[in-house]
Amino acid sequence: MGALDGFTDLLDQMGVDPFALMARVDLLPAQSKDPDLMIPYLKVANLLEFTAQELNQPCIGARISRFQGLSSVGLLGAFMAQQPTIGLALSCAGRFAAMHAQGVELKLNRLTPEECELTTQLKINAHQQYPQLAFLSLGLLERIVAEMAGNLWRPHRVCLRQRLKPLACQALEEILGCKVESGCHSDSLVFASSLLETKPHQPADLLERIIKKQFQQSQMSQTDPRRLIRHAINVLLPTGDCSKESIAASLDMHPKKLERLLAKQGSTYRQLLDETRKGIALRTLESSTMPMLTLALNLGYADFSAFSRSFKRWTGLPPSAYLKIRQAPG
Repeated sequence: MGALDGFTDLLDQMGVDPFALMARVDLLPAQSKDPDLMIPYLKVANLLEFTAQELNQPCIGARISRFQGLSSVGLLGAFMAQQPTIGLALSCAGRFAAMHAQGVELKLNRLTPEECELTTQLKINAHQQYPQLAFLSLGLLERIVAEMAGNLWRPHRVCLRQRLKPLACQALEEILGCKVESGCHSDSLVFASSLLETKPHQPADLLERIIKKQFQQSQMSQTDPRRLIRHAINVLLPTGDCSKESIAASLDMHPKKLERLLAKQGSTYRQLLDETRKGIALRTLESSTMPMLTLALNLGYADFSAFSRSFKRWTGLPPSAYLKIRQAPG
């Protein structure tokens, strides 16, 4: 979810070459710019810890998060801002994380009638060995909720499993703008439950900022519509709402205009949807232990049999047989 967004901006401000630091953990500059390229969380974690140590910046993850927000998660951010309530928007983010940020889990819990918490669980940080990644993740969530809540935003506190010294908590409080508690049961953002029922604020320039950031273009009209629509499908599939109408809405256009743009490219929405599902399915089966039923549901299929039929059409094999061949030694 836009983990490296703001990394180069902050280090440029500090007069430090960000790409030299990335190279030290085997990350290429291009990996911070491709909207559909998922960087392994372990590499992000190592980069943040290395940067914190090299620059003597013990809160670098939190500082990077101040450059982040809805635009950091691409078109998912635009889709979230269009939801009827902030609670539903955060549910969309949770489903997206389960599919695209494997090893990351977001949960929304009500603590009391007046208070709720948004927790983030990072599999690779099970033993709290990557504090900067926790700081960054919670900071990003705080910025996302703040952008949707607008003037209503008053976070109660940020909770960390990591045990910190009082001075470290104070430094984080100054960066995040709210109380920080350490040694807690989870990494979470705590705020008023009433906020979940409010309608998200939609920044007028949000889509334009996303296009600039994700596609390195100055205007939406300059971006290849097939690439843009494919990216939107890739983002919205796990939300459970990947209809042509939802894709068009996330791009601030009428569904008929979307079809016209694709027709000029000799394509249709159904074709792009099928191609995108195929790509995600193959990548996931080759690099993940996600159960195939979960994969099928995240791809928007009503049941496993529908997914299996599509998979056999794509590869000539049912998913189980394909996986068996891929896992065979030699």
